[in-house]
Amino acid sequence: MTGFSSVGHQIAINSIDHSKNNNGSGHELTTTIGIRTNKGIIIAADRRVSAGNSFIASKQGEKIHMIDKRIGVAIAGLVADAQNIIDRLRAEFRLYLYEHGHEMRIEAAAQFIGKVFHGYYRSGAPLYTQLLIGGLDVASENPRLYLMDPSGALIPDDRYISSGSGSQLSYGVLEGGFHDDLTLEDAQKLALKAMLAAIERNPHTGNGIDMVLITAEGYQKVSEVEVNNLIRRLN
Repeated sequence: MTGFSSVGHQIAINSIDHSKNNNGSGHELTTTIGIRTNKGIIIAADRRVSAGNSFIASKQGEKIHMIDKRIGVAIAGLVADAQNIIDRLRAEFRLYLYEHGHEMRIEAAAQFIGKVFHGYYRSGAPLYTQLLIGGLDVASENPRLYLMDPSGALIPDDRYISSGSGSQLSYGVLEGGFHDDLTLEDAQKLALKAMLAAIERNPHTGNGIDMVLITAEGYQKVSEVEVNNLIRRLN
């Protein structure tokens, strides 16, 4: 996330340089992971919040957020933009439930979020936030996973997604460990193993791991005790 601390540092989970020399490219100072199983979605993220490339602004950054009962997102980007879009999406989804009497389907939800982002992008005031979106529909029991950039472009994946500066490290683990018949517990272990690989070698990833499960029962944050127990069972 990016904002300004009391000492004037720019705080970033995703530090985006829009100078002419950089051509608007981004450097994402975090690692987020999403894994799809037949029973649900696992989303994991580290807790380190960086200010620039050399200062750790916080060791307790919350990067995974519940948007609806069975939809969650992991964020990287400007703090103000991330907070604004999360608040707006929660309000929009509550309004949809009130008007229609049921929750928005995950495919429609992802498309709606993309249209919101694209609207800001086309207006010339883009939201400098990248989202990893995961969720499922109770009726179809079909888990879905998406990555969305600030322009609103949606990249679906039916296996796994990783984003951020540690993603090259985590992808190596995900590629080697994923298979279509993963149980929820095995998927949690794979997400943790991939995150630990990023923590080991990426300086902008660390200070603990948060993880959530999204299943037919709803959105559930995995306790720190259970995360640590799972890590101990990796070996």
